[in-house]
Amino acid sequence: MNYKVLYRKYRPSTFSDVVGQNRTIELLKDSIINDKISHAYIFTGPRGTGKTSTAKIFAKSINCLNGKDGEPCNECENCLNFNQNSDIYEIDAASNNGVDQVREIIENIKLAPINSKYKVYIIDEVHMLSSSAFNALLLTLEEPPSHVVFILATTDIEDVPITVLSRCQRLDFKKISNKDIVDNMKKISATEKINVDSEALEEIADFADGGMRDALSILDQLSKNNTEITQEIVLNSLGLISNKEINDVLEAVKNSDVDKVVQFISFVQDHATDFKTICKKLIRAIDKKAIDIKRNPNQNTLEYKKLKDMALEISSLIYKYNVNIDPYANLELVLLDYIDKFTKNISREIDIVEESTGREINENADNNLEDNVNKTTQPNFEKNSLTKEESKEKQNKNESIKPVRDNSELCEIRVNNCFVNANKSFLGDAKEVWKKFVNLAKMKKDRAFLIDTTIVLASDTNWVIKADIDATADNINDNIRAIEDALENYINKKYKLIAVSEEAWNNYMQEYKNNLAQNIKYEMKEEPKIKDTKKIVEDIFLNSKIEVK
Repeated sequence: MNYKVLYRKYRPSTFSDVVGQNRTIELLKDSIINDKISHAYIFTGPRGTGKTSTAKIFAKSINCLNGKDGEPCNECENCLNFNQNSDIYEIDAASNNGVDQVREIIENIKLAPINSKYKVYIIDEVHMLSSSAFNALLLTLEEPPSHVVFILATTDIEDVPITVLSRCQRLDFKKISNKDIVDNMKKISATEKINVDSEALEEIADFADGGMRDALSILDQLSKNNTEITQEIVLNSLGLISNKEINDVLEAVKNSDVDKVVQFISFVQDHATDFKTICKKLIRAIDKKAIDIKRNPNQNTLEYKKLKDMALEISSLIYKYNVNIDPYANLELVLLDYIDKFTKNISREIDIVEESTGREINENADNNLEDNVNKTTQPNFEKNSLTKEESKEKQNKNESIKPVRDNSELCEIRVNNCFVNANKSFLGDAKEVWKKFVNLAKMKKDRAFLIDTTIVLASDTNWVIKADIDATADNINDNIRAIEDALENYINKKYKLIAVSEEAWNNYMQEYKNNLAQNIKYEMKEEPKIKDTKKIVEDIFLNSKIEVK
């Protein structure tokens, strides 16, 4: 039988032929050039990424008589006779995993190499060795003869005992990128005169999931008919679904097209399309849409949140695939569920912005900040604010109380109290809500000081607002009570706010880092009274009609 399958015919024979493992190859070549060969290596990574091929090239290189720059010459006697070299041992641990086989290795390593500088033992799928075999190998790995090099290869590094790992230099082989796989298949197709289009190669690379061997096996299988390999042929042969169909079903979810979602699930189930592949393609398509939303600040941020949640739910279906009675039905339910969520939540936010500010909302407050935003209308600054006369009377009573500044006692206390329960999740929600709160009402000149601000710290009770200009922080703090009331009216939840300048915030962060290094914990402090001037807020928020964009 003269025919060789493509992955064997085009197996790398030099380091430069290995695709997608540049860093690992560089390390191995450096060790050869500098003559710093370790006694034991362990190559770990997914299947078909070049572990065994690299092990053979490394074994050939360290025994090459005319090596240059760490590469084997492939012309000397040792290189030409490499496959028949009695000093190179390749062992499959999946079928030779007992202690007797390891003891045989231990006996053989005592003998000097016959034709080479090093005896090399390549043990493939080493994680399959039995516990007793590993124990027998330990001492040899610890102190082997100077003429012996072990190269262990595994796809499951977690099953290799730590005692073995600690005696080896570990090199990780990553999944090969789709681009590298496609480029390599193009070269081979040109050499083999295989007629295949680019879209077909992309689908093959996607299905191979980072494994060059799998990709070449599929290309080899589809090239047998000597006809042009198209995307349609690849999809039909492998039971795949196109990216266009994936994007179409996501649009159907967004557009509330229940029938199209049901038809999609029926189609993939009838064609026995690989379930995990469908889920992965859906997640990738969702990811692209989410990135587009984040790149465009005018996009609806709630749509991003729903896309993220949908991707996480689909991911959980992959995890539970082996225990699901009908995974396709579960996927259908998730997609249909998000039809409901997209139409009721995202459309509702758009409707809210378009409605008048006088509309009454009679819904219960919710603990979830993002949900509260969805349940409210345009911020109604009239509802919880004082009239001019009431505010003036209150100001006269509190004239002795100092206004807030970012170096005042109240500012120090509120930043401190925010640090007590600060959380990244709170901060992410707070930033989104604050941006909507500021932008929903079309700002007029006297209120524009809120626009160039951001939330930099958030807890379940406090938010810290950073302003780029000191005077902006002072203006916000002068009107802090009215802004808190307006925010509460908007999200149905009370938060204590404080504004700080950029310089003050940098000082607070430095102090926080110092406290963290010294293991000093923040504790809640009692607040003093603050003056409620509402100078800007009263004049504008109470007596101007809020323009809705």
